[in-house]
Amino acid sequence: MKLRIAIAAALLGMLPTLVMAQEAPVPSIEATFAEIAPRADGILDDAIWQQIQPMTDFVQRWPNEGAAPTEESWAKVAYDRDYLYFAFQFSDKEPELIRAKNMERGGRNDRDDHAYIGIDTFLDGRNAFLFEMNALGTQDDALIADERMTIDSYSWDAVYVSETVINDKGWSMEVRIPFRQLRFPEGDDLTFGLWMRRTVNRKNEIQNWPLIPLSYGTGYSDDIKTVSRYGRLTGLKNIRRGKNIEIKPYVITGAQNVRNDLGLEKTDSDTNYDAGFDLKYGITSNLTLDFTVNTDFAQVESDNTQINLTRFSLFFPEKREFFLERSGIFEHGDSRRTQTFFSRRIGLSEAILAGTRLTGQIGRFNVGILNIETAPDGGSFTDKMGQIFGEKSANNSVARFQTNFLKRGSAGVIFTNFDRAGSYNRALGLDVSQRFGSASSMDVWFTDVSDSDSNNEGQAASASLNLRNDVYGASLSYTSVGENFRPALGFVQRRDMKQSIGTVTYSPILEKGPFRQMVFHTMGIHTDGQDGELQSWDIYPSVSFSTKERDQIRFSGSRSFDRLESVFRIRPDAEIVAADYTFGRYGVTFTSDPGRKFSGSLKIETGGFYGGDRTNWSASAGYRQSKYLTLGGRVNKSDIDLPIANGKFSATTASVDILASVSRKLFAKALVQYDNFSRDVNANIRVDWIHSPGSDLFFVFNTSYHVTGDNEDLFDPRADFIMNDIVGVAKITYLILL
Repeated sequence: MKLRIAIAAALLGMLPTLVMAQEAPVPSIEATFAEIAPRADGILDDAIWQQIQPMTDFVQRWPNEGAAPTEESWAKVAYDRDYLYFAFQFSDKEPELIRAKNMERGGRNDRDDHAYIGIDTFLDGRNAFLFEMNALGTQDDALIADERMTIDSYSWDAVYVSETVINDKGWSMEVRIPFRQLRFPEGDDLTFGLWMRRTVNRKNEIQNWPLIPLSYGTGYSDDIKTVSRYGRLTGLKNIRRGKNIEIKPYVITGAQNVRNDLGLEKTDSDTNYDAGFDLKYGITSNLTLDFTVNTDFAQVESDNTQINLTRFSLFFPEKREFFLERSGIFEHGDSRRTQTFFSRRIGLSEAILAGTRLTGQIGRFNVGILNIETAPDGGSFTDKMGQIFGEKSANNSVARFQTNFLKRGSAGVIFTNFDRAGSYNRALGLDVSQRFGSASSMDVWFTDVSDSDSNNEGQAASASLNLRNDVYGASLSYTSVGENFRPALGFVQRRDMKQSIGTVTYSPILEKGPFRQMVFHTMGIHTDGQDGELQSWDIYPSVSFSTKERDQIRFSGSRSFDRLESVFRIRPDAEIVAADYTFGRYGVTFTSDPGRKFSGSLKIETGGFYGGDRTNWSASAGYRQSKYLTLGGRVNKSDIDLPIANGKFSATTASVDILASVSRKLFAKALVQYDNFSRDVNANIRVDWIHSPGSDLFFVFNTSYHVTGDNEDLFDPRADFIMNDIVGVAKITYLILL
């Protein structure tokens, strides 16, 4: 109770200064119409660029907010009826030190010198299209929804051109963005929101136009997502929207071998063929319809191996492109903890027969409608299509509507439905969000589940207040999840709880010494059951120090109480008895700058664990040999010693990843993983050739081997490897623009 009162007092004390944040004047750039389009080859010798005065008003955001950049930058903007053009000159007094090694589209550009362009086409200060390019021109892109970003935001794959040249002056870049890739309002004279950023990676220097102050957050993406502070791009007249019809058919073939003693059907020399397509249609300039038939995700990367040593469900993120694109509009609830909708529930163990998605804006409303038909996998294309609306097929549907109020507020409703052969599970949710000050917000949501089986009906709700500026932060949240809250299309990590979470953060910028920033953070969690009885509480203090070069050291601790009301099976042959447990832990973590040629991290944590002891250690290493080869590896190990039968054991996961690139259009990735619980070694190898913009040829090769023997050590020379399965797949897609 004292903790809650202290946090509440801190929140109230900070509120006046945060609410009264001053608005700065909005800078602008005027786009120049190009009678002759520039070539977009990275060489800034086109006639249009000679006519335009450069915009040189980039300023540092980090490490010295508002200071002049140590390396000069300028930008120019032009357009014609079909394209938006950008020209950049990023000077560098030491061009041989420019970091430029990633050639994988959608890969780790953040480890290189790179630049961003953010475009708010509706000028609503909430949503934006984001384009990212490194010094080799390698692309990534994202959709910012309601000034929020997650890893899923980067799933959008736009078709645009970016080319660069690195020379003795630094690096230059040209970007050509088709207007058909954007959504924007009707009208012949338009103004967009615009924001640009350059990162000099070796200096950890971030330059902005316009400057988004550190009071909006000091995290890597805090300036990116603050759309309400974007500048203005003016002068766009009579641009052509086009029909905006995209068709992407695919053909896939594959074969597999499966070990007989797994109880699975053997498919030696069995080769399968399949086909399908995706269609994207721009109904209006701000409303898009997607349609998919016989959707296939063979090229999707494998999940990272996890070992669950908790009583609650693990979260595995969505990686499938169809569900990730514009996924932000469907977000509702607490991410990764209590989500009303989690797309990974759809089609993970079944075939997706067909589906539609409608996203965009209708008047003041953001709209997202998803309808997917699934059925048990197997059979030919004709067999699968014959199951649509049959007894075995299931309908998965989601409808999301959201409207804006005031300057940075929003309110919405979400409805999900899972229906198979008359059995249903439905969820109805409401939410309200209000952002204010710089990085502060208030969020409330509620969801009710109805089900043909009354044992799966329940409610969940949450209210949270988060106050933040560049130095101080505090938050307080309260979440209630019913014992039977089971949305069929959602994710619930923990049920039957009433949970309060409070945090306090102090993160000053350090002017002297080897460190640039210190972050002191404390989080307290108190959890009761729906009956009001205490279930658990946790306190997590930590302090970290970051250098100007992005090296970091972090000291952490914890004190936890957990009341087990039933047996907790931590592994099949080890049970922790029901009782009250209190234990503490402490640890240290070191992480180096990931942009260096050699990088790594090391974490050690030790202390009590359910009446015994537990020591965790993890280490990772990376080697960026060149733009053609990057190597990485990670080991996580927990040594556990509990006063129970079979209570002394280790839990280990290990992985090796390899990225090999021939060019920005041809690259391969390999991920090899092992864990000592399943004792399986799994390898996922994926080759991607972008044979034309938006079109790919994939070769995917998956293998799984079981490690035999009494010793759980993967490196035991006496161990044998027995094949579980081998799968090979080839898939080709081709993007048709109409």
